[in-house]
Amino acid sequence: MFIGRRSEIAALNAFYEGDNRKVACITGSLGMGKTTLLREFARDKSSLYFCCYETTGQQEISLFAQAVGLKRANGLEAVLDKITTMAKKEKILLILDQYPNFAKADTTFGQTLLQYFTNQWKDLPVKLVLCGDGFLSMEKYVYGKKAIWAKMLDVHLTVKGMSFMETKEFFPGASGEDAALYYGISGGIPAHLVRMQGRSTKDAAREIFDITPGKAALLPEQVMATELRELSYYNCILSAMAQGMNRVNQLSAAVNKPKDVVVPYLNALMSIGIVTKETPITEETNRKKTRYSIVNSNIVFWYRYLVPHMELCLTEQWDTLWDEVIVPDLDSFMQQVFIDISREYIEGMSQKGQMPFSIEKSGNWWVNDDEAGTTEGFDIVSVGTADGKTATIFTLCFYEDRAIEVAELKWMIDMTRQMHREGDVYYVVCTKDRFHENVETVASTIKNIILVTLKDEMLF
Repeated sequence: MFIGRRSEIAALNAFYEGDNRKVACITGSLGMGKTTLLREFARDKSSLYFCCYETTGQQEISLFAQAVGLKRANGLEAVLDKITTMAKKEKILLILDQYPNFAKADTTFGQTLLQYFTNQWKDLPVKLVLCGDGFLSMEKYVYGKKAIWAKMLDVHLTVKGMSFMETKEFFPGASGEDAALYYGISGGIPAHLVRMQGRSTKDAAREIFDITPGKAALLPEQVMATELRELSYYNCILSAMAQGMNRVNQLSAAVNKPKDVVVPYLNALMSIGIVTKETPITEETNRKKTRYSIVNSNIVFWYRYLVPHMELCLTEQWDTLWDEVIVPDLDSFMQQVFIDISREYIEGMSQKGQMPFSIEKSGNWWVNDDEAGTTEGFDIVSVGTADGKTATIFTLCFYEDRAIEVAELKWMIDMTRQMHREGDVYYVVCTKDRFHENVETVASTIKNIILVTLKDEMLF
């Protein structure tokens, strides 16, 4: 059964139905479900699907010919002529999965396909989808400035980890905490979600991180190895980031390399979607407050727990690793996951018109304590409108087993005064557990305070 990816399917269908949109590019790392997405998209359409194989040009032509219904072909032109004949009768959706393999099989293949698309197929209903795992290879052959398809692209869709709302569909009946943990451990990666189904959170984590020879699949290092060389410093940087280090000077000290050496490593990780860079939402050009973070929580989990305790993995002491290392730290790990879930909930409710404000963009805001090497601020800051006026929405998230007190609410209100924002202000507090009755009383009388629990988020 196909689960989720509603926005991606909608975008692809809009591409397919549009008269002036003819070339789409689909990117995303291994395991994100690109092929499954494309097969679902093509299910009720006249389509030709070809997964390009890493081989010689001659064999590539032979395989491509079979995919379009030819027993043999003397050259690529014969295969493309067959598609021309088909397109004269009906609209054809041509999907070339793992397209870089096609382009590398013979240096003329890409140009020949482009020539057909711009000439023989110019007035024919051919929709072309070029898909691939490697960001760097797809940039080279499809969407980069020097790529031959760059000016032809009408749609460029990057397939990322599924949202929390989609992920929880894989685990019907799971409690809020378990659903959140499945999401955090998997990072919403479909290849992991399928393997985790029907297992406890503990066994699900063991299943996707099992490094026994022949068992492991899609570990972060394996995915990165398809894009980058010499992973040693990348692994060290990501290990430091998974422990909470997010500033260049901290990472420089962790890997014992100058900052001007660390930054190119970070740029490389950003180019393949592993790391992101951010500044406070009101200070987007302030380089002094730049910080970096790992995009996907599945990667954080690996570098936070598995890499530092590899001896427990290699000796198959999973119970010890889970019970003595992971469980005591889970709330800390899940804090950022809960922030992501809460952002999804708040933005989703805003889009449905079920919040007193409309969100235009979200980020966060913080101040640095250079002496302590720490930061202090909000988990989410959103800007938008309410009743036609500018509005700022401040959010704090607490993934803790306790009642949230009035003191936290007071701190939050005091902190907002440092930002000097104009217009209406709203305060959103999200908690895994519950609120003290005094907080609920305050929120019931002050309409710009909104309380959200994980239980609420599960019902969205």
